[in-house]
Amino acid sequence: MKKTLLATSALALIAATAGAVDVEMYGQVNKAVVGYNDGKDTDVVIVDNAMSSTRMGLKGAQALDNGLTASALFEMDMVDNSSSGFAQQANGVNHTNASTPGNVAGAFSSRQARVGLSGNFGGVYVGKQSVATDGVTGIDLTGAQDVMTSDIGKIGGGLKFRTTAAGNGFVDADATTGGAQDLTIGGMTSSFADERQNSIRYDSPIFAGFQGRGSIQQGGDMDLAGFYDGAMGDFKVSGAAGMQLNNDANTANTNALESTMGASVSVAHATGLAGTLAYVAENLDKKTAGTKEGEGWYAKVGYAWDAFEVAADYSINEHFRSRTFNKDELSSYGLAAQYNLGHGVSVAGLYRTFDADAANNTTAASKLNTESVDLYGVNMRVKF
Repeated sequence: MKKTLLATSALALIAATAGAVDVEMYGQVNKAVVGYNDGKDTDVVIVDNAMSSTRMGLKGAQALDNGLTASALFEMDMVDNSSSGFAQQANGVNHTNASTPGNVAGAFSSRQARVGLSGNFGGVYVGKQSVATDGVTGIDLTGAQDVMTSDIGKIGGGLKFRTTAAGNGFVDADATTGGAQDLTIGGMTSSFADERQNSIRYDSPIFAGFQGRGSIQQGGDMDLAGFYDGAMGDFKVSGAAGMQLNNDANTANTNALESTMGASVSVAHATGLAGTLAYVAENLDKKTAGTKEGEGWYAKVGYAWDAFEVAADYSINEHFRSRTFNKDELSSYGLAAQYNLGHGVSVAGLYRTFDADAANNTTAASKLNTESVDLYGVNMRVKF
């Protein structure tokens, strides 16, 4: 409620100093029916698609007499049984059985709430918002983006891997510390793709398709990024690269995450053929011998004609769960199709399989034998 009043007050302040503000309301409802097979059980859940959550917002802008433009953005989202968070429910101490995932009730929460001033110098924005690197690994012109992007954990990320041993119990991903720490899809991927924090952000003017962005977050973390969007003959080209610099001055820990960099490039031809490549990597401070830094690759190809889009992708993520275990790799491939009905309405389908190649300590003999997870679903998105 307080955040709602804050955003409303920001709009009122702009209106008081610059006259009436042109305000636009927008939003979407994005729902999916997702099924999975984890090697033992098959279940179906109804979820909010976390690739682009159900949301609603208000945005306003007003040109000022001094040549500047004042703006405000307030956006709420509702994550009702998120597609990235649902997981098998364990029955029994030994985690040998599972039941259908329980429903996680959603509630509206603040997604963005910021004000800004822009002009020939670019724009400066303050509040809860996308940081400078938000989206740098998600540049994509290949289509079927309602269900398929480089952030593969957004659909099915909470699912746990099962062992191939008798009983097919959930994998204990860290037997060296005792207890059970289930191995999940999302736990083996990078979370670099989607960031919104309280921050001050600067966006440069766009020069020949290029734009630079920089932000400093509450807590001292900093982000720097560059974006490009342009055309070369029959080709449309988009790309981005950026780096997150963590404020680790207050820690003396070894193997502390110092920075993360990411980049993506996508090319689409006038015929409808397109391809995308993305990369993400970690840089550790005070790195010890034998420690590995997280690294991930993503590739996607697609074809679009009329209102239809089809795509296929493949990805590898290494050592995002553990930097010291001998082996830690998640591979995935998927197939997707999307039909855009017009007026902001689209339907899509997805098939994806996840394979974990992991260990539970630093020795090669500790390799975990896991079942693959197959996931499939249909999605409907309605924008307004």
